[in-house]
Amino acid sequence: MIILALIVLAGFGLFYLILQADVPGLVKFLLVFLEMTLISQYFIKRYDLSSELGLVLLKSKKGIELIDRLARHEKAFNFMADLGCAISYGLLSLVLMRRRVSVPVLALGIILLGLISMVVAPFALSFLFQVIKVGSVDSSTVNTLTSKAELGAMAGIAILVCGGFFLFVLAGVMLYGAIVVNAVVGTLFFGADTLAKTSAGGTFLLPGINLPLFEGILALVVVLVVHEGAHAVLTRIAKVPLKSSGLVLFGVIPIGAFVEPDEKRLARADAAKQTRVLVGGPTANLLTSLLFCAIFLAFVFTVNTLVLGSTPLAPVLKFVYTTLGLAFSLNFVVGVVNLMPIPLFDGYRVIDVNVKNKMIVKAISYTALLFFILNFLPLIFH
Repeated sequence: MIILALIVLAGFGLFYLILQADVPGLVKFLLVFLEMTLISQYFIKRYDLSSELGLVLLKSKKGIELIDRLARHEKAFNFMADLGCAISYGLLSLVLMRRRVSVPVLALGIILLGLISMVVAPFALSFLFQVIKVGSVDSSTVNTLTSKAELGAMAGIAILVCGGFFLFVLAGVMLYGAIVVNAVVGTLFFGADTLAKTSAGGTFLLPGINLPLFEGILALVVVLVVHEGAHAVLTRIAKVPLKSSGLVLFGVIPIGAFVEPDEKRLARADAAKQTRVLVGGPTANLLTSLLFCAIFLAFVFTVNTLVLGSTPLAPVLKFVYTTLGLAFSLNFVVGVVNLMPIPLFDGYRVIDVNVKNKMIVKAISYTALLFFILNFLPLIFH
């Protein structure tokens, strides 16, 4: 135990020194990645721990007892999942849930969809843009969009109502992917510098790299615990056993939580139950983002003058301010991005469970994956 404690302390110490070093962010990322990879591999081999993709999985059965207690509230969690299906898929949820979503639940879900879209989304994206300091899109690539802003707004509302955040985010990713392609064509064939002026449509969010370290870790813990917790509870409600639960470590850094269901039993459950389990994670994130957004706004209106002042409490208040802001922002982003029909995302499995023609599933997922990658392409040229 003494050796383990020394390794953990040394790991955090070296991590801190790397973050304080006067080197480019990419170099910091690579150094941290190398350090944590080496520590992870040492832990896995030295203590014979489970692993996946080089990450350390600390498995335990203790969390299952709490999950089973929560699963007793079956009606409440099924209501949450049905509500989340309406938020995530809009009117399309009637098809996904085999019309098991009642009209009142569907109506409430669409109302919450509008509330999250109009209140949480703008605040979340604005907060993250300030934190990670992203750039902008070259104006020449979006003239056709801005010239028809009213038509675009109407189309956005229609997409949200018909397909929820699933269709809205998918359409946004494909649209921005097309903008990136246009910038690439302009750069390669016309000598323009549009690609250099175009920001990536997405970026990696890493505590200590482009997010505040401790605030970012706390916010991500909230994101992952509510996400995996909802999956776990709805899995037990579907009468599927859980093999284990636990924490995910990258080196000495806790980056998530997980639950391990009996996948074969889950696959034999009917499509509606599987959909509830899969939608539960993004739903928990979106509802948590709404809750933390309300707490964040209340905090800002209450203590804003103290945060901006030079009181002894200012550093503590700024820490709370940043943590709350990241908590609601990251919950929103993780919730909507997880609805993408891309392998390893919940959205892909929802489509796979509910669409019998697997050629259609592959066509949707590969197209989404291509445009998703295109959104990150400008990172290479900045």
